[in-house]
Amino acid sequence: MLIRIKFLIATLCVSFVSLSSTHAQAESAHNPHYQINAYDLANAVNALRVAYGLTPYSINSILMFTAQNQADFMAVTGQVTHSGPGGITLTQRLLAAGYPLAGDLSLGGFRAENIMSGNEGVVAESAINGWMGDAPHQNTMLSPNLTEIGAGVALANGRAYLVIDAARPIDAPNPPIDGTSVVGGGTIVPAGEAPISPVILSTPNASGAVIHDVEYGQSLWRLAIAYGVKIDDIKRLNGLFDNSIYPGNKLLIKIEPTPTLAPPTATVIPNTTIAPTDTTNATPVLVANATATLAAPLEQSSSDVMSWAIGIIALAIFGAGAFAWWGTKSNASKSG
Repeated sequence: MLIRIKFLIATLCVSFVSLSSTHAQAESAHNPHYQINAYDLANAVNALRVAYGLTPYSINSILMFTAQNQADFMAVTGQVTHSGPGGITLTQRLLAAGYPLAGDLSLGGFRAENIMSGNEGVVAESAINGWMGDAPHQNTMLSPNLTEIGAGVALANGRAYLVIDAARPIDAPNPPIDGTSVVGGGTIVPAGEAPISPVILSTPNASGAVIHDVEYGQSLWRLAIAYGVKIDDIKRLNGLFDNSIYPGNKLLIKIEPTPTLAPPTATVIPNTTIAPTDTTNATPVLVANATATLAAPLEQSSSDVMSWAIGIIALAIFGAGAFAWWGTKSNASKSG
């Protein structure tokens, strides 16, 4: 009976917060300088989890409701607190809203909450950087036991009030690693906080190394998200033992593979068979400056040879007769 009365009181308190925070919500919706909304905050937490190799939280509508109500309450009262109207606790707010909270409820169950107040131009990265400053706030965002998240943002009197509620429902698929549950504390962002430098991606050098020059407000988780790598990989490449980096640091983010030129491929020319050209009907070609070629002597016929032989014999007989005549005449002259 006592528990039911407490839940009824908690429900009435939550309703009171929703009604009394209308002015804060209206100011948030219409202020042109407002740079953040609840989903920006939830998505920034999930990006942080991915950078650490963790499964992103599922966005739960009940947790979105409880976180927004707490942000509205802080905006109306100007206080940064985990207590709701009448001192209602986080566990009571979750149960009153109907969230099926897992864990030992006498110890608070598996839930955690981070809260923050900053100037009206605060961005999600500012909240994440502030909450990364200590273990309880980190646990809310990086807990292996919690599985769902909700976020709320409200604006009043030039200040933003931010809340994230993370929890584990009864029907979560995997058992928790341990029985602990942590509730984060409030962090107030200084009103004169300097702007965070955007991450300008570096290109690989000749050896494929991507070197980043750290600027103000940049953190390992922001670099990991921007470059699509894991925080542990950056720490391993640079020999870092914690998450501390400072402006002016040069960090090796990753090493891109350098392109390798493939050796030229030899072109194999297939064996070709040259078909004989059909010259049956070929047209003769006249060559203007052709070199004359002496033809071989023609073979002589047998009749020609016989004529030559008779001529030679006749000549020989004639020569013999002339020689004999000349000899006779010569002897006659000597004797007379």
